Amino acid sequence: MQPHPFENELTLPAHRERGAVAEFHDAYDDAIAAVESELGASHPLVIDGEEVATDEEFTVTSPADTDLEIGTFAAGTADHVDDAVDAATAAFEAWRTYDVSERVAIFRRAAERMGDRKFELAATLTIENGKTRAEAMADVDEAIDFLRFYSRELDRNDGYQYDTGEPTPGQHCSNGLEPYGVFGVIGPFNFPCAIFTGMTAGAAITGNAVVAKPASATPLIGHKVVEILSAAGVPDGALNLVTGGGRAVGTPLVEHDDVDGIVFTGSRAVGDRIRRTFIELDKRGPVIAELGGKNPVVVTDTADLGKAVSGVANGAFGYSGQKCSATSRVYVDEGIVEAFSRELVAAAEDLPIRRPRDPEAFVSPLIDDDALERYREICEIARRDGEVLTGGSVVSSPELSAGRFVEPTVVRGIPHDHDLAREEHFLPFVTIHPVSDLDEAIRKSNDSSYGLCAGLFSEDPDEVDTWLDRIESGMCYVNRERSATTGALVQAQPFGGWKASGTTGKFAGGYWYLPQFMREQSRTVVEDVGRS
Repeated sequence: MQPHPFENELTLPAHRERGAVAEFHDAYDDAIAAVESELGASHPLVIDGEEVATDEEFTVTSPADTDLEIGTFAAGTADHVDDAVDAATAAFEAWRTYDVSERVAIFRRAAERMGDRKFELAATLTIENGKTRAEAMADVDEAIDFLRFYSRELDRNDGYQYDTGEPTPGQHCSNGLEPYGVFGVIGPFNFPCAIFTGMTAGAAITGNAVVAKPASATPLIGHKVVEILSAAGVPDGALNLVTGGGRAVGTPLVEHDDVDGIVFTGSRAVGDRIRRTFIELDKRGPVIAELGGKNPVVVTDTADLGKAVSGVANGAFGYSGQKCSATSRVYVDEGIVEAFSRELVAAAEDLPIRRPRDPEAFVSPLIDDDALERYREICEIARRDGEVLTGGSVVSSPELSAGRFVEPTVVRGIPHDHDLAREEHFLPFVTIHPVSDLDEAIRKSNDSSYGLCAGLFSEDPDEVDTWLDRIESGMCYVNRERSATTGALVQAQPFGGWKASGTTGKFAGGYWYLPQFMREQSRTVVEDVGRS
């Protein structure tokens, strides 16, 4: 099957290609100043197109500077979830009857509006969740790609409606996909523009009404996404925003009788709990979830060592490892493991740790105090049970003392079956494991309950074919120097996982994503219908 051409939004690479990087940073500086001038405001819920204040609020601060207040946000409750679901239920019947072309036009307008505001949105991410300029703009670019790609796919497939002809004379048959009703969207902090937009768009463009809950650490960007979608034409009630904690908002949303489906990106523990809840409550709609990874990289003795080191460093330490796709364990041929380890340590120590607004920054701050405490804990375990080759400490420089900055950490001597090499950490932490050959590397790579991303560095075509044939991973990358396991692009590299890394086997940004939000209906009408 031939791909249908799709042009990704690649803002920073496009500026680099035309020699306009200074222009990019000037625009980014202006956007940061503009966003900062509006910080500290109070943000309500949005239910049925109306702003709703709450008795309680919560305050969000920047992970790069905890003295910098992003704003105060309405703390929703189960009652607010009820109101939002009621509004979505009431809006669903009208929204589902919109012609496919109308819904497509709305989301294409949203993509245009998001493109017009891309620097503002990226600057918001840099301040609110600590992404560097490159990471933040890529996040916004991906959100725009989701809007454009899903619009194109719904349009290209005629809303997934098919005339199936007349199997026998007089029987007119059709087959199509119909929306479920009300979807809950529960977003993550690490891609709070891209993934939140993609999940919301997937549910809404297919005709479902939505109650959306952004991550509690990143509600400001959630507000801006909902504002863009609403201004583009998503009607009142068809998209509602309820901010607040997981127990106060997320759990009532999942358990609500009138919520037909949930789309979620986050931890395996929470995702599994959502699935169990649906089973226990006999809810028959879908749980579309991406649930993390423990992503292996294999480096064989034929690998280009420079490519491998660069790919692992970028994959493990970009956004400080706070990605479900982050490189977390590396299986290296024992003949080159010493050289690889030395070079990876040097590369990790050379990564700039600065405030994310700095154009030269690479290592980002950790999102919250819980993440900081987890980092301290696993580094202590690594010192006890293995060898910390570099890193393992909180950054102590005075200019970064107000943020949660930690060192990229490389560890050796940890057994393959140790928790440090098996559990997802969401931190800048990677373990190195020597192996005797490719067979051992593949067996150990696959010996995991996760199956999200995997990488290989090899210059041997036979090794590449063997690895691709046997690796148990949804996303597979070979010799990818820019990042061994991260940085997927919409359409070309659909994002999702096997095994415990996902629930449906269908990937975001791919051709089979949208049908998950719909259910099939076959219709047969005899030709004499209505005749007496």
